[in-house]
Amino acid sequence: MSENTQGVGAASEQGESWTSERGTVSAQSTSCANTQGTYCDTPVTVLRADALITKQRTVCNAELWFADGKIIAVGEQRKLGDPPANSVVKDLAGRVLMPGLANGHTHSAMTLQRGVDDDNGFMPWLAQVQAFEQHLTHDDVRAGLELAMLEMIATGTVAFADMYYWDYELLEIVRRAGMRVAAAVAVTTPDASMFPGVTSRTGAAELAHTAKLAEHYANSGQIIVHYGPHAPYSVPREYFEQIIALSKQSGIPIHTHIAESPAETEQMLARTGLHPASYMRELGLFEVRTLAAHCVCLEPQEIADMAAAQVTLSHNPVSNLKLGNGVAMFPEWLAAGAKVSLGTDSVASNNSLDLFEEMKLATVLHRGARQDSTAVTSREVFNVATAGGARAIGFAQSGELEVGMQADIIVLDVTGINAIPHDNLLSHIVFAASGRDVCEVWVAGRHLYSEGRYLTLDAADIKVRAAASAARLRELSGV
Repeated sequence: MSENTQGVGAASEQGESWTSERGTVSAQSTSCANTQGTYCDTPVTVLRADALITKQRTVCNAELWFADGKIIAVGEQRKLGDPPANSVVKDLAGRVLMPGLANGHTHSAMTLQRGVDDDNGFMPWLAQVQAFEQHLTHDDVRAGLELAMLEMIATGTVAFADMYYWDYELLEIVRRAGMRVAAAVAVTTPDASMFPGVTSRTGAAELAHTAKLAEHYANSGQIIVHYGPHAPYSVPREYFEQIIALSKQSGIPIHTHIAESPAETEQMLARTGLHPASYMRELGLFEVRTLAAHCVCLEPQEIADMAAAQVTLSHNPVSNLKLGNGVAMFPEWLAAGAKVSLGTDSVASNNSLDLFEEMKLATVLHRGARQDSTAVTSREVFNVATAGGARAIGFAQSGELEVGMQADIIVLDVTGINAIPHDNLLSHIVFAASGRDVCEVWVAGRHLYSEGRYLTLDAADIKVRAAASAARLRELSGV
């Protein structure tokens, strides 16, 4: 691969516009030309790769241009005309371009709990995790978050929906790193903190804190703030109703867990006489913007209700299986037209944050369980992991490599053993590729990762701090 910068000179023969497969794109619309048609100082980045794959199409010998954070041209190499003056051209031989991935549900700072309790059922596992979390400090949460971002960036994730402890300092760390986050401030009860070593704010105070964060980042485009009531079985009814009311007033979305396990479902049936999703519907949750994680134990009518209400359902197949919680009705979600994302859940219940692994499992799991190789297609899962998932968690301009979309781009190495052959590129990505094949990452046109080098994070420092935090926490919790 080589990278070169064309010298500043006269505009190409195309003048102040150029043509792509999506039509003619005005240079003026990308701030790359002034009213006289001469190019200004904003550089255009040109990527040339073996191929490009996105939601609707694959382009061989692909070329993609972006400027000011947005894609401005897509097509075949050398057929888009000469790049504008002051362009940066990156030749990516042996590579393919695809949209960055969106993680629809995780708890990023829980990277410190990798391997803490791998062979217990859901409720005993959750008790162990929550006991561990009582020893967390703010420095621990920061180290866990940054460690998670290292893993997500290196495996092609550009946006993530997260539920955990969040404050201004942590959100600024994500902003500076260049990722996108839909951050839910986790709460369980109004009179206590979920993370007493991290903050003295009670659950009631966290609601006001969440509203302030949401207001601060309202026009960010990179950060969205959610309320984060943990789950119907862990949050008192009156408190959940208060959060729903606040969401209705403010428009701040809600991120919660629903029907994650049979144990939860049995508990809610005994307590309320309703399945978890039906109980949430009764409380009015589906009347506000909601991201519902897991949703393993849904009834058919609940799926229909949630789809009709445009509730986002997050499928987390690795975590669901590892904890023995069962198999969600993912094909039915898709058939119902629900908004769907693909998530890893936390490292404590998954052990990695590699969405390529989730893509493969989300496809083959349901085929095997139903003895039907058409139950879920590779195209459906690819679209959920990219455009569909990005839209579902609030970043509708991410997830597609098309003109006008955000330049959220990842590059895969297709020279490895696992990529010979890769004639069917979609098949390769879903069934054979892994996060280890990712070699370049851009978010909003900002270069975050290149051939193993982090360009916005100090990986060496983060790894040292995260290892020290994990060791201290294990000693304190007796794990």
